Amino acid sequence: METTRLSEYTARITQANRSQLVVVMYDVILDSMREGLELFDNGDKEGFTEKIRYGQKFLLELMNTLDFKYDISKELLRLYIFVNKQMINSCIRLDATLIDGAIDVMEKLKKGFEGVAAEDNSEPVMQNVQPIYAGLTYGKGTLNEISYGTDVSSRGFKA
Repeated sequence: METTRLSEYTARITQANRSQLVVVMYDVILDSMREGLELFDNGDKEGFTEKIRYGQKFLLELMNTLDFKYDISKELLRLYIFVNKQMINSCIRLDATLIDGAIDVMEKLKKGFEGVAAEDNSEPVMQNVQPIYAGLTYGKGTLNEISYGTDVSSRGFKA
């Protein structure tokens, strides 16, 4: 994964509430599957498997965080298991076509969670982080992230 994309995910995570974190995880999973497909198309089977397994780690995290007090969690688990099987089989068989169905399922779930995240007004999960302000610079349309405030003494965990 590119360092710019990692920086973007890091910034999103530090400012996200619980619902937004789920959307970020969907983005990571989808990005890793798409990157894997691109590597497969370029003949890099090892890279394909590596990217699919990377996304699978995040999928398993989503599975582990389901709260089974709610009926929707059982349905989500079934969908996650399907996607996981597709990821496993695509790596074993080196068949990239299996990932297409997994991507479709994950995109639809992500769209649903984006709707939930839009209505969630809860506080960010992480506390004591610097706010991130982004703006266009006077360069050739590049977007630079800048952080205002140099007081880092209040950052991190409080014991």
